[in-house]
Amino acid sequence: MQTRLGKTCLAAFFMAVLQILQPAAAGTFFTGSQEDADGELTPPSVAPRSRGYLLYVPSATDSTAHSANASSQKPVPLLVMLHGCLQTPESFAAGTRMNDLAERNNFLVLYPRQDKIASVGRCWNWFDINTQHKKGEAAIIRHMVEKIATDYKVDQSRIYVAGLSAGAGLADILASCYPDVFAAAAIHSGMEYGAATKKTESTAAMTKANGPSPETAGRQAFECQRTPHPLTPVIVFHGAADPSVNPRNATQVIGQFAQTNDYADDGQDNDSVVGTPTSQAAYHPPAKHGYTIYDYRYDGQLLMRKVVVDDMKHAWSGGKRSALDPYYDPQGPDASSMIWDFFSQHVRH
Repeated sequence: MQTRLGKTCLAAFFMAVLQILQPAAAGTFFTGSQEDADGELTPPSVAPRSRGYLLYVPSATDSTAHSANASSQKPVPLLVMLHGCLQTPESFAAGTRMNDLAERNNFLVLYPRQDKIASVGRCWNWFDINTQHKKGEAAIIRHMVEKIATDYKVDQSRIYVAGLSAGAGLADILASCYPDVFAAAAIHSGMEYGAATKKTESTAAMTKANGPSPETAGRQAFECQRTPHPLTPVIVFHGAADPSVNPRNATQVIGQFAQTNDYADDGQDNDSVVGTPTSQAAYHPPAKHGYTIYDYRYDGQLLMRKVVVDDMKHAWSGGKRSALDPYYDPQGPDASSMIWDFFSQHVRH
C-alpha cells in the first residue's frame, strides 16, 4: 500500500512539473540543434560548437510545411528568446508565457538552449570575445535562425531577439552585430555591448555597471556590423531594485544603441540619434509595481524605449514565477506583451 501511495505521489509530482513547464498555448514544440564552424568560444574553452533549441510553432502555422513547399502559407515573424542563468528553454517559455502571445499573433518562437559544458550555470557567454565578434555563441544563434528561416516560411523582415540577464547580454550582441537579420531587440535586465571582455570582469560589469562608456560601446557595436545598415529599434526593461544587474546598465544599453544608431544613420558621430528621452510617463497601477516608460523618438518614429519597474529585483516583469524558476515578478507590467507590441511596430527594411 505504501509503495502504491509513493508511486502515486511521485506521478502527481511529475505531472505538476509538466504542467509548470508546458505552455498553455496549443501549438507544438520541436527540438533541434545547430553547429557552427565559427562557434568556438575564446580558447582555451572546451565548450562544443553546437547548441540545442526548442522551437514553438503556433497552431495556425502548418508545422509540417517547409518554406520550399508552403507557397500558400503566409510568412510569419520569428522571435528568438534567450533565457538567463539557471534557466532552461522550457522554464523560460512557461515563465514569460510568450507562446500564448505567439498563438494569438501567429509567430514562431525559438528558444536556444545553453550547454552546461559552456556554462555550469547555463549562462550565455556575453563577455566572450569571439561571441562579441560574430563568432562563438553569436555565430551559432545566427545560423540557428537561418536554419529555422529555411525550414519554415519566415518573414525575413520581422525577425526579433529578446533575452533576460545573460541572455539579454547575448541579445544585445546579436542585435548589434546582425542588424541585417534582426528588426528589433528587447534587453531585459541586461548589459551593453562589450560591458566585459572576459569572465573575470563580468560580475563587476553587472553589479557596478563599470563597463566602457555608452559612446565607446556604441562605436564598437557599430564596428562589429562591418556594413551599412538600418537603425536598430530596442526596448529595455529593468527592475529599479535589481541587486544582480545594476539598473544603471539599462541607461548604458540605451546610450549604446543611441550611439550605434547615430553611426548607422549616416556613418558619422554627429548626434543625429541621442540617448535623451523625448517623453516619459509614470504609471501606478493598483496592487502592482509602479513603472516609468521613457521613449526615444527619431524622425517622428519610436526608436527606443526604456521601462524601469519600481521595487522589482532581478526578474522578468509580469512573468509567471514557479518553484523551478523564480526569476519572474508577477507584480510588474507584462513585459512579454509590451515587447511584442513594440516589435509589431518595427519591420526591417
